[in-house]
Amino acid sequence: MPAAAEPVLDQIDPKQRNRPRQGWCVPRTIRRFGEKLMSQQVWCWGRDIECSDGNLLMRYGFERYRESNDLDHSTCYRWDQNEMHVCLWGFGMFFGSRKLGGLFLNRFEFCPVWAPVESVSLDIYWPDELPVFKRPKGEMQWLRAQKLWRQSLTWIAEYESWIREGVGVDYRRQCVQSWMRPHVRAEKKAAAWRFLSRYGWEHESQSLHQALRRFTITPALK
Repeated sequence: MPAAAEPVLDQIDPKQRNRPRQGWCVPRTIRRFGEKLMSQQVWCWGRDIECSDGNLLMRYGFERYRESNDLDHSTCYRWDQNEMHVCLWGFGMFFGSRKLGGLFLNRFEFCPVWAPVESVSLDIYWPDELPVFKRPKGEMQWLRAQKLWRQSLTWIAEYESWIREGVGVDYRRQCVQSWMRPHVRAEKKAAAWRFLSRYGWEHESQSLHQALRRFTITPALK
């Protein structure tokens, strides 16, 4: 049977056109790029903690919480500003907002999970201690989750801009070069996160592989 014709945009009910897509709708190429970028980002946050000029996360405004019973000192860094909450661990990132709920983004994945919580306990140090995160359900939850995801990626971009302006791009280059799998150029990290936050790939006239080359150390993305 012939494939059904695509609907003409002008013929779509405006209410349907503006409804949030109930899914993350991330192309495989973008997802793999995001996974590599997130893993590299967590590594860089770790280097910021050990910076010779002092703990940069704490200089930015994070507070440190350590599990006193653990010999390895499992640590959570937490940043609270008005209605926004960020938690960083070696295994990932939580980003929450009073009006939108909270997202958890695993260090090695680029597919967030959502929960109707704006913040998490100060006593969380391991993944199995996190609250239950799931795929959003229904139009309203997807609307909140997608807006929150864009905000979280923009927040990372703003942090990277702060590093570049306040500490210097040479410092970030050293962090990236020390990572066993450097992927995104230090000077392009903020731009890469903004590209992802704006769903910029939806408006690219060139292939995604070509579009992402502007950010990467290794041009080829397999």
